[in-house]
Amino acid sequence: MRGEVEEEVLEKIRPLPEERERVWEAYLNIRSALENVLRERGVEAEVTLQGSFAKDTWISGERDLDVFVLFPSSWSINELKTRGFALILEAAEKIGEYSVNYAEHPYVVIRAGGVKADVVPAYKLHDPSEVRTAVDRTIFHTNYINNVLKPHQRDEVRLLKKFMKAIGVYGAEVKVRGFSGYLCELLVLTYGGFRGVLEEARNWRPQVIVNTLGLTGRELEERLSILREKYRDSVMIAPDPVDWRRNAAASVSLKSLSTLSLAAQCYLKNPSLSFFFKEHLEASFNELVNAAEGRCMLFIVFNLSKALPSEVLWGEIHRVRDRLCKLAENFEFKVIHSDAWSDEESIAVIGIEAAECDLSKYRFSVGPRYTSIERVENFIRKHLNAASGPWISPNGRLLALSGRRYGSLKDLLESRAGEYIVAPDFKILKPEISEITELEPIYNSVKGFREWLAEFVLRKYAWMTSCIQ
Repeated sequence: MRGEVEEEVLEKIRPLPEERERVWEAYLNIRSALENVLRERGVEAEVTLQGSFAKDTWISGERDLDVFVLFPSSWSINELKTRGFALILEAAEKIGEYSVNYAEHPYVVIRAGGVKADVVPAYKLHDPSEVRTAVDRTIFHTNYINNVLKPHQRDEVRLLKKFMKAIGVYGAEVKVRGFSGYLCELLVLTYGGFRGVLEEARNWRPQVIVNTLGLTGRELEERLSILREKYRDSVMIAPDPVDWRRNAAASVSLKSLSTLSLAAQCYLKNPSLSFFFKEHLEASFNELVNAAEGRCMLFIVFNLSKALPSEVLWGEIHRVRDRLCKLAENFEFKVIHSDAWSDEESIAVIGIEAAECDLSKYRFSVGPRYTSIERVENFIRKHLNAASGPWISPNGRLLALSGRRYGSLKDLLESRAGEYIVAPDFKILKPEISEITELEPIYNSVKGFREWLAEFVLRKYAWMTSCIQ
């Protein structure tokens, strides 16, 4: 049963007939161009529509199409990536504006008629067991959802997607590490609807198991046992009904799971539009500088030397960020927040906030009790050249006071950059360690950065107020 808030949201996000027609017309034009090229080149391939538009779970205003060109399964992977891609590229040149992106293999992004279409080469297969590339499974996902999702549940999926987008957990890509559109559809199928998903999510504790297979008893437990072993580090397991050995929730991070669970609790307590329509934090650069005053914030700025596929770029950014935070912690700088941003073209920024930027000159070490002889010897050996000690405390522990090698977080990050810039495409880059006052040129000139900086500094989410009202 939908509430008033959900009905109001649906009025805003459910596509109108004229919008559907416009998107469909754009698809027909793209399909026609592709089919003409395939026919001219004597290649038998099928142009198909996949993704949320094909399943009618898309949201008004998000006019993104997934067009798959299905080539013969007899083709080699290399032939698919080269010959297949070249045919798509030839058609794109006749349609209009386009660009080339890369995932497992290259694909073309076409913009025409107010619509963005990802045109992807894939194989024409008859069974999921024949899957050879990551995208081949998409066709089976589309067919499955269209066969089992009830008409009224398509709006339920729209609500769940919009909810997840607003709280920042939608998307399986490395940048987000959240819930894919397909997983949203599986959750609605499993729990009946938007509210059913939230009722479950409010109580989620890792490792969450979602019975997307509809099985019970021994058969379910046997399959889950295999998945638990295979995905022991995953916070959520949702077997893919198309291929039950695959975890459709493998991308979900603990942060995304926690955010959805808390937002579900808050929404069910006090439904509000703020859960569906994210309000960007409004703050001038000077206001952000004032808000950061007295706090230990540093920003590591990289000027990218070349464009990278999004998944590669974000994988490397997260790797650098994780190593950077670990380095800071190893030298006793307590990291309380970190995040990253990139325009995915020319610049990447990693932000880190620590409890303190400057530590005392000396480090106090508490060692073992005098009775632990082997550990005592190691402690003495390690602190022989300490500024003071080792000495024995009134309670029988060994103590020492040593000079600290790095008292400044900025000095540490500048001096030991090689220890955290370990990602292949970042090794050649020279990082700029900046304070917030030095970011004004980027704030004023690079699209999207000001919104990220405001969120990094302020970290206020409108929907959280519903938890306490």
